[in-house]
Amino acid sequence: MKKFIFLFISLTAVYLFASSDTNTTGKNGVVATVNGYNITKAELDRQVGILMPRSFFHSTVTPEKLKEVEKDALKELVKKHLLLQYAKKRGYKIPDSIVEREEKKIKKAFGSQERFEAALKRSNLTYDEFKKELLNDLLMQKLYDKEIKTDLTEEDLKEYYEKNKYKFKVPEKIKVRIIYVRNDPTDPKGHEKALKRAQEALDKIKNGENFADIASKYSNAMSRIKGGDMGFVHKGMLDEPIEKVAYSLKKGEVSDIVETPKGFYIIKLEEISPAVQLDFDQVKENLKKELKSKYENRKLEAILKQMRQSAEIKYN
Repeated sequence: MKKFIFLFISLTAVYLFASSDTNTTGKNGVVATVNGYNITKAELDRQVGILMPRSFFHSTVTPEKLKEVEKDALKELVKKHLLLQYAKKRGYKIPDSIVEREEKKIKKAFGSQERFEAALKRSNLTYDEFKKELLNDLLMQKLYDKEIKTDLTEEDLKEYYEKNKYKFKVPEKIKVRIIYVRNDPTDPKGHEKALKRAQEALDKIKNGENFADIASKYSNAMSRIKGGDMGFVHKGMLDEPIEKVAYSLKKGEVSDIVETPKGFYIIKLEEISPAVQLDFDQVKENLKKELKSKYENRKLEAILKQMRQSAEIKYN
């Protein structure tokens, strides 16, 4: 649900508890129409206020940034109203008693009727608009509960784990130090100078000098401040020529000079951490979240795709 989480949280409460600092000029202006439903500038402004942290409105927000957020906010509103229309088409309804109960909860959170009314004013919401948003929230929640919510059992998770064990394997990692001597392409003798410097560094290492000390003096890489220490890396993290040599070394071994288009490298393999297969209990919780999100997004996308096929959406 991460991708569409905004569509199923209680936006009514968010509107009220977050002061609206967006520009609501032209409140009743229509910015888009979804199958006859008008999305107003005021509704868009409230959505922008959710997507953009309030602190932004007290600092400089570029017109480009605001336009980008408004575009995202409008996309979310179009999805929301397609889903609301789908829910109504499916015949989902919310009893008045449930709406009243939820309204009382929200009012209670403010402590008094006066504070509640002040929140409506700050959010540029009339009472009727508040009731409409509350009903929409409850309708969206019902749709989620009925057609999107996915509960996974331990058996479901175990079955997926057994069929996809390769996804839960920590790859082999190696800890390396490098010395990189840059070849200056603007210098006609850049190649010759770089090779000479790299050879000098390698000779010192072969004569027993500490690799880290030589790296700090000779390397052009930022890792020189840590004696060339690159930490643990796995396949795919280093440039191919460097990786190929690094993985061919034995623990404690130093490579010969490795030439690349960028310059010359000397590599030392310090440690090897073998691949580890994570067991089910180690991945269970994260797997549950991942699969729940995946399956729920799939259901949600299917509904939206179905609705878009016959939808008439106009942007003003």
